[in-house]
Amino acid sequence: MTEETFEVEISELELKYSANDIKMSDFVTFAKSLNPIKELEVASWDYYYSGEGLPFEFIRFRNGTDPEITIKIKTTDKNNNNRIEIELPLNSKVSEWRVAKFVGLFGFKENFRIYKHCMIFWYDKLDIVYYTVFNQNMEEIGRYCEVERDKSVKGGTREEAWTLIKEMEQKMSVLGIVPQNRMRRSLWELFRKDIKKGVASDGV
Repeated sequence: MTEETFEVEISELELKYSANDIKMSDFVTFAKSLNPIKELEVASWDYYYSGEGLPFEFIRFRNGTDPEITIKIKTTDKNNNNRIEIELPLNSKVSEWRVAKFVGLFGFKENFRIYKHCMIFWYDKLDIVYYTVFNQNMEEIGRYCEVERDKSVKGGTREEAWTLIKEMEQKMSVLGIVPQNRMRRSLWELFRKDIKKGVASDGV
């Protein structure tokens, strides 16, 4: 594997939009009309850990049927459309307590947790997602859509991936999705708490 190929394979290429004005049923109808290769409904808790003076902002632990730890690093300050994303699959029996102790050894502590319900549809080399986010009290705090490159598909270039993503974005205009509505902030940036004050940026 060349360095260039490796960099592409650990790149998260995606576009994100607010879906607060999009019904999940409309999204599902649209997704099914494009004959997806596969689809999945899944929900889980996501734990975000952070700390001061560390080499990256946060670690995410997804405590679902296929648990994993994820590190994401921005490649530009302008948006989160192209980030380094490295995922570490974990044993299905791993506990949040053990993960918290592990990342704590490196100086990370829980910043916040959210519960996500996702509808995911896969196509050739990309997938689209509709997800609803809840806080610790299971109060709904946001709905979002994403179009992203399918990282499980090997090969290809960033340029090819972006072409497919933007073509899908154009198709999703029937849902009210347009380039002008692309979100710049990630879930981490939307819901993180100030480390010193312990106050959520958006009231989580």
